[in-house]
Amino acid sequence: MTLPLRAKLILIMSVVVAGGTVGTAVVTQGYVRQVYQRNFEEDFKAEVRYFTERQFQRLDDIRKQCRKLADNDALAAAIEKTDSTRIRTEVMDELKEFYDLSLLTGSVLSPFRPSKDSLRPSGNATRPGTMGKLDGSGLRPNDRPTVGVVDAEGDVITMLDPDGKIVSIDEARSVLARRRDGPNDKQRELFRASMKRLAAEVDEKQEIGYTMAKGFDGKQHLRELIVTPVMSQTHEPVGAVIVAVLTSDLGERQLQSFSRQTDRTGKKEGHFDQGIASGFWLEGKLHSETIHQDVRDVVAQAVTDKLAAGDVGAKFNDLTLNLTLNNETVPHKLLYRVLNPGSPYPPACQIAIYSLKKEIAEERELQQKIINIGLFALAVALLLILFISKGLTKPVHELVAATEQVRQGNYDVKVAVRSHDEIGQLATSFNEMADGLKLNRKYQRLLSQIADRMVAEQLINVEGALGGEMREVSVLFCDIRGFTRMTATMQPPEIIALLNEHMTAMTALVHQHGGVVDKFVGDMIMVLFGAPSAFGDDAMRASQCALRMVLRRDELNATGPWSFQVGIGIATGTVVAGCMGSEQRLDYTVLGERVNLASRLCSQAESGEVLIDETTMEKLGITASAERLENLALKGFPETVTAYRLMGLEVHAADQAES
Repeated sequence: MTLPLRAKLILIMSVVVAGGTVGTAVVTQGYVRQVYQRNFEEDFKAEVRYFTERQFQRLDDIRKQCRKLADNDALAAAIEKTDSTRIRTEVMDELKEFYDLSLLTGSVLSPFRPSKDSLRPSGNATRPGTMGKLDGSGLRPNDRPTVGVVDAEGDVITMLDPDGKIVSIDEARSVLARRRDGPNDKQRELFRASMKRLAAEVDEKQEIGYTMAKGFDGKQHLRELIVTPVMSQTHEPVGAVIVAVLTSDLGERQLQSFSRQTDRTGKKEGHFDQGIASGFWLEGKLHSETIHQDVRDVVAQAVTDKLAAGDVGAKFNDLTLNLTLNNETVPHKLLYRVLNPGSPYPPACQIAIYSLKKEIAEERELQQKIINIGLFALAVALLLILFISKGLTKPVHELVAATEQVRQGNYDVKVAVRSHDEIGQLATSFNEMADGLKLNRKYQRLLSQIADRMVAEQLINVEGALGGEMREVSVLFCDIRGFTRMTATMQPPEIIALLNEHMTAMTALVHQHGGVVDKFVGDMIMVLFGAPSAFGDDAMRASQCALRMVLRRDELNATGPWSFQVGIGIATGTVVAGCMGSEQRLDYTVLGERVNLASRLCSQAESGEVLIDETTMEKLGITASAERLENLALKGFPETVTAYRLMGLEVHAADQAES
């Protein structure tokens, strides 16, 4: 089914407007999501940077003390001998100030208590002061730092509680997250590799680990482990000093409070979906005070799966989760980063999660607005199309109707030119085309009248005039006998009518046999067989045509107002064929001795006779019934000529030619 032009315009405009609307909605949706995600990632990265900076500030003095202790040759010797008493003595001597202060105050002070300056993020954090402050009283007594020593394999040798007392191996293994049966082979290999790597560091780096361990109060606590290798005199690791420090909540509540969205009245909305909830992932479990309890297992499993897939680098990673809370499933964006990549301890992740509920609602609201604008634009566009297409389709319909008239042969049709735009130019061009076709049709009609149909077709189909060429043709001349005497008393109109009737009948026979009328010369007609197109049996065709001309003249004599006979001459041979004349007028004809011979044979023929030359007789062969005429003296030929009076041809050959 073909759609009308107006329907196509409406369809195209609808598709364009709809495509633009959908494209705008998609681009806007992507932009809104990018803005939300960028803000979310910036807040979380600021939190991680703040946590990392605060961590190093808070533990800087502990790190220095641990490195100093690790450089103690006596401690290295005691570790090699697994001498717990000697190890305690060296640790107490090196960290004497720490233990004295611990015993006096009952809480951890310098160097383990963070300074006031370290409670805020530095200028590197994007939101100074947004993470909140630590408890002013410092760490709780039950969660104060403890110091443990392990050998080169990672097995616990001894551990001192905050009061400097040696605790049992089981308690030490619990606090330092070492298995009761000792580390497995993979843990041992990782630990040894880590110690060797740290031993090769020029700037004396240390390893940071995280663990959930039972405190001296019997409860599980999240701890940071500062692992410092102890080297022998040959600079080979003999063990490590591990300080376990309580990990804070990493500013979770402060981050959520700051990032919580406000409603239109400016009030803070305290719903779980309204801010960035963060937490700490370790060994498949999520530890958080802001992530809702109902979704912690799902979030923890998602991070576990990502880490198992190999995403354990230091870069930030993100994924989208569908979380169900309060019987409502909402997409959430989750961002996490491994805090201790490459550590022999299990990977620990700082994570943040943000609900996309408000974002999706705003996206839908924005999309609805865009759709409404698009519908309005489409309605306006349709009205404009209806108005414009009315002025466009009417001239087109007129052009279609006029084209149909031209197709039917009416070249006098004209279309109205109503404007000077492209449609007006098209109408003008159509009128000019119709005039040109009318003129061409007239030229073709005239050409067909003054030249044979076959010659006219070739002149029309080829570029330029037909050039001269040598061709083998059979030339036929047919002349009326006694024409001058018969027409002496006739009026000119009657003479023309006689010739037109005779020439029309003869021309029809020529075309039936594939011949070409070269010219009419008074009462004589000149016919070519083999030029400009040949059939291979042109001599046979010419002979058959000549016999039929004689018979046709007899038929016309019996039924028409005039009675006369014709004489016919045929000669076959090579001639020069082509368009000849002047630059202003050309005629297609042939020249040569064979043409003259055919003309002379025609003059020699009696009424109703067909004379042919020897070449034609040879072409006809046994199919011809002819009488030989020798020693004919023809004008223009110095020697006598042998010719044949053609009596007839075999019936089947004649019938075949007529068919």
